[in-house]
Amino acid sequence: MSTDARAEAGVLVPRFGSRGKAWVGLLAVLVLVGLGAWIYQLQQGLAVTGMDNVFSWGLYIMLFVFFIGLSAGGLIISSAPKFFHSKRYDSLAALGVLLSLGCIVVAGLLILPDLGRPSRITGFLTSPDFRSPMVWDFAIVVLYGLFSAGYLWLLTRRDLAKMGSRLAFGVEDTPEGRERDRKRAFWAAAVAIPLAIALHSVTGWIFATQIGRGDWFNPLVAPMFIMKALVSGLALLLVTAILADRLTRFRLPEALVPELGKVLGVFVAVHVVYLVAAERLPHAWAAHFDFWSITSAFLVGDTVHFWLWTVVGGAIPIALLAVPSLRRNVGAVFAASVAAIVGILFEGVYLVFTGYTDLNIDAAPGVTTGTDYTGFGADIWATAGSYTPTVVELAVTVGIVALGALLVTLGLRFLPLQPGGGAPVGAGGDRTAPDADPAVADGGRETDADAGADRRE
Repeated sequence: MSTDARAEAGVLVPRFGSRGKAWVGLLAVLVLVGLGAWIYQLQQGLAVTGMDNVFSWGLYIMLFVFFIGLSAGGLIISSAPKFFHSKRYDSLAALGVLLSLGCIVVAGLLILPDLGRPSRITGFLTSPDFRSPMVWDFAIVVLYGLFSAGYLWLLTRRDLAKMGSRLAFGVEDTPEGRERDRKRAFWAAAVAIPLAIALHSVTGWIFATQIGRGDWFNPLVAPMFIMKALVSGLALLLVTAILADRLTRFRLPEALVPELGKVLGVFVAVHVVYLVAAERLPHAWAAHFDFWSITSAFLVGDTVHFWLWTVVGGAIPIALLAVPSLRRNVGAVFAASVAAIVGILFEGVYLVFTGYTDLNIDAAPGVTTGTDYTGFGADIWATAGSYTPTVVELAVTVGIVALGALLVTLGLRFLPLQPGGGAPVGAGGDRTAPDADPAVADGGRETDADAGADRRE
């Protein structure tokens, strides 16, 4: 199929240009580096990571929580318009589901290196303890991943059939079929929204049910996880859509940018201002009864992670998105979205550190770390947890994230994510004529030579 025909079917990247090929090559190299680092970790054991008996959750779990939130939030944001029969955001639906699928793949794969031996995952299948939130989370991650793949196929299969792709799996492109799929998309959205909420709620309950860790044992953990999923999911969708509008044939309606920016600002405000206050104030009150002590303990964070979360991920996005003139600026919305994502990332870091830094046994000799100097048993003790990720952990993590990015890139290349050939969609859902010189995959514009080559196919 020619480049023009693929573009008309809705493929955002009809062909890879030089920069597109370089991007795919870079991702492939990072995946191989990550795979090599994981093989090394399998050979040497978890001793090559920064985790120990005191700090048993590290970078893998921090980013597992982060990508679960990105995936859940993206699916909720993409499905809500389908559920409420709104065509206003149709241009973002398939892209949002693709991002959700890529993020859940990354999150699921991050579990494997954290287990140490991948064979341990069979325990979830052969002898599951249904009283454990870990078992609930494993089940819903698998179910959610399969559902996301099926949902994406439902949204794109008629256009896949239109372009003659084998990925249509025999489905034909007919007006009746498209109408049936429109109704099925409503029911799929009706399943997607509660499934995504359950996904991140269960992840939150893993922390909230840890009675021995006071900073986690909190009924507000799950609601906070849902809000940070909405923040990070919408922010990632905005960042990706803005970049895709610049680098591919995707067209982001300009009217949607300030609208979604306003929604993002509300989400950030509810999450960072209200829910943080609701969570931290009782802790501050319990620890200090003097008014100034309560106020200072509530307002002043005790780690850099806290400030990266609340200032970079909270105050800056709110400041950018609260001003109507700034909200109409695509660059300001993009910057606010990036800051919100960074803030949510460091909120997860802060969450894990607060649970492991302070030990329940703080008197000497404390708790054994499980490491040793002599090689004849654990002889290192600690009264406070500490953690720094190693190069091996960083390499494995970068490789897994690169695999997710590669999955999204291939989705842009082969899936019709914006039917109509990337034509701009008006705020009311009406399509206008496509640009005369739509962007190609490598970020440039189609040249006369490229157009001639397409006509010769």
